[in-house]
Amino acid sequence: MANETSDTGSVRLVSPPLAEDLKRLYLEQKLSASKIAKVYGLSYASPKTAESTILHHLKRHGIARRDPAAHIRKVTDSMVDDWIVRYQKGESLKQIAGTSVSAVTVFNHLHKRDLGLRDKVEAQIKSVTKHKRTPFTGDVREIAYLVGLTVGDLYVQRHGRAIRVRVATTHPRMASLFRDLFSGYGHPHEYPRGDPVTGYEWSLDCDMDKSFEFLLDRDGYIEAAFQDDRVFLAFLAGFFDAEGSLYFHKKREHGAFELTFANTNEALLLRICGKLLELGYRPAMSRKRQNSEKAIERGIKNSSDWIWLLALWRYEDVVRLLEAMPIRHPEKLEKRSIALKLEYRSKTEDRERIVAEWNSFRKRIKKECVDYIALARDKFVAENRPRK
Repeated sequence: MANETSDTGSVRLVSPPLAEDLKRLYLEQKLSASKIAKVYGLSYASPKTAESTILHHLKRHGIARRDPAAHIRKVTDSMVDDWIVRYQKGESLKQIAGTSVSAVTVFNHLHKRDLGLRDKVEAQIKSVTKHKRTPFTGDVREIAYLVGLTVGDLYVQRHGRAIRVRVATTHPRMASLFRDLFSGYGHPHEYPRGDPVTGYEWSLDCDMDKSFEFLLDRDGYIEAAFQDDRVFLAFLAGFFDAEGSLYFHKKREHGAFELTFANTNEALLLRICGKLLELGYRPAMSRKRQNSEKAIERGIKNSSDWIWLLALWRYEDVVRLLEAMPIRHPEKLEKRSIALKLEYRSKTEDRERIVAEWNSFRKRIKKECVDYIALARDKFVAENRPRK
């Protein structure tokens, strides 16, 4: 066993991990990959990168992953009975889960019992809130979609007794998506504000009840999404609606549609890339310098100089994934509709007609954004005009 002693006198294992140490820590002591990473003192910008490093070494040494569903099978009826009692008394999914299981596991078992989400606990809150808040009623895939969306484009925070979700955008169709997703659970507020990049923009927020706490504890739900193909595709749809792009790439006299996911979170994109490979897709990862003007056109204002890009360009991959992802963004739904009209061996006149429709739609989207920014400017100026 290779180890070193730190300045504080504690013993820390030396990387790269040895097979015997990994077997002892992972198989005998049942430590998670993230905890093993801490044992080795691995430190990266994202904890998931350290975890992925350990998982890589487990695979390299031929150590099989533990069954991710094993802990679910250990849940007994009496445990679920206790969870129901605690949930009805007002405890959150995270509080009930503690360290023995994940909040996702608790949610799944409560959902199987057809337990209605928070009612008595919310009654007191409703009596002192201006706008009605309705408990979350969606299923696991709905959770996965919202988690994917918030990982990409939405800001989530605890606001008093509420869970506040917020987005800033210059795209009216993104604002429409936000209202469609959350207006059934709370009252969306929309107001203009100044922005140093675009001049003006719209900020939308919505306060919802505690049943949306899963948006604050996303890591566990992201992990669960990668264990089920349909849940993963729902998560990916939310992530695509926030960070994905679909565009026509002209190649010589022809061309084809390509699908990309852009983000600064390398570890997350690597996991998505690996899952897509597992599902039979052929994605590619690259690191590129981001064009700030194009980023703004896609609704990304706070763009970094460098960004990681996951791309699919093979016709069968693009078509298959577009059909598989339950995307909801109005702009991307229409883009998908146009893209799927292009067949693998389309006739020249059909291709020209589809490309013309695509270019026309892009111009319409650009004008919508310009008008939306102008509306924000006019309203902001009117609301902040000095009173005489």
